[in-house]
Amino acid sequence: MIVSISQPTLFPWLGYFNIIKKSDIFVFFDDVKFEKHSWQMRNRLKEISKDRESAVWIRIPTAIEKSETMIKDVLIDNTQKWKENHIKAFQANYGKSYHEIGFLQTIYNKEWKKLADFNIEFITECCKFLDINTKLIKSSELNCDGKKGELVLNICKKLGATEYLTSVGAVNYLEDYRNVFAESKIRISYHDYIHPVYKQKGKIFLENLSILDLIFNEKENSKMFV
Repeated sequence: MIVSISQPTLFPWLGYFNIIKKSDIFVFFDDVKFEKHSWQMRNRLKEISKDRESAVWIRIPTAIEKSETMIKDVLIDNTQKWKENHIKAFQANYGKSYHEIGFLQTIYNKEWKKLADFNIEFITECCKFLDINTKLIKSSELNCDGKKGELVLNICKKLGATEYLTSVGAVNYLEDYRNVFAESKIRISYHDYIHPVYKQKGKIFLENLSILDLIFNEKENSKMFV
């Protein structure tokens, strides 16, 4: 039983979905502290102009939050026209592609109060589009205690994991818990991901953009690259 855990980020990159695909259960880490100006509320698309090709940020504005606000409780600042701005950005950078992705239009036709709800809905629907059938759950529904590696371990134990798959960025803190994981007969594996080259507008291929860049460019063929 392979379990992976990650925060519900905005329009995640391809590697995020590859981890989900390689897991039996994927847990949205939604009951940990929200970080302002993080991947939880922004990501990058590709912008092409006459003289350059570069990554451009797209974000969802949030209301002023207390320092200890959990991800699941973060409110969207709907006084700003963020949905309209997103759609304009999609159309400006990818032409008619936005109108060809049905699940994305459905999401933008809804009203959203919480950032995590939007992110989780997008990721869930994106998984369906990519034919990823991994079970998705929220950490807030599991009621596990602990901090950092201890919390991750408790989630894995509750789900009956035999392997915990995580990004290489977790090495700095997770290696301190390797023996404890081993005692619980749970193997720690680090995600080894090579970014694919897909059909992308422009002359220069940019890696590590939002999954939206892949979907807008490759449409139904996107599932071949995750």
